[in-house]
Amino acid sequence: MTGRLFRLAWRQMNVQLHVRIFNLYSLLLFFMQPAIFSCVGMILSKAAGQERPDLVYTVIGGGMLGMWSGLIFTSTFDINRDRRDGTLELIVASPTSLGVVEAIRTFTNVISGLVSMVAAFVVAILIFNYSLSDTNILGALVSLVVILFGMWAIGVFLANFLAWSRLSGSLVEFLEIPVALVCGFMYPIWILPDWMQAISKLVPIRWALEAFYAALLGEQDLGFLWKRWSAALLLSFIFWISARWLEGKVHDHIRVTGEMSSI
Repeated sequence: MTGRLFRLAWRQMNVQLHVRIFNLYSLLLFFMQPAIFSCVGMILSKAAGQERPDLVYTVIGGGMLGMWSGLIFTSTFDINRDRRDGTLELIVASPTSLGVVEAIRTFTNVISGLVSMVAAFVVAILIFNYSLSDTNILGALVSLVVILFGMWAIGVFLANFLAWSRLSGSLVEFLEIPVALVCGFMYPIWILPDWMQAISKLVPIRWALEAFYAALLGEQDLGFLWKRWSAALLLSFIFWISARWLEGKVHDHIRVTGEMSSI
């Protein structure tokens, strides 16, 4: 059983990576868009009187935005492509559950989006001489893993949400920038109004990202980091459980109607 699952995951990831590599739009999401947002952030920093922009929030924050944008749209495009090609019904009817397929796909999409963060660090270090001397390396790495897990959980939820209803696609496309705003991708979360900070507390990425940026800035207090990791993991599991519930709704809908259609 474990061997079959491993072979399935390997083949699915291989196909998914080829789709991402040879898709020009995916490359634009992972590289061009983060670069544009980082440039805008630097221009605004200079206009505000800062001689040197805060590289954690401008350059590395741009990489985080690339990861998030890539996840949102790849999860959306995968399901829409399945609907268009007529393969969504085949996936749902196959012995491998929809949840397993979407979990593997989303994991591959999250790992693919990691290139945005790697590129951001390369740019920050090689071009802007960003130093990691004061960085809490272990804390930053753990925070990044928690961020990836949170994105994976949200991606699986969105994929099942889209499979459940075509109408949901119209809502998902509006999540890119609002989530980036309320979670403080490119600025400290504390500068937001209280009501926006309250909304961001429901998103696991916000907590993991706060720990990630704090570790990059040298935060060594394990208690501070652990509280944010715990909140992010708890919310991520809630999204994952909701995704499992939606998976059941998809199968129930098919049993009642015999088709995959908007509901």
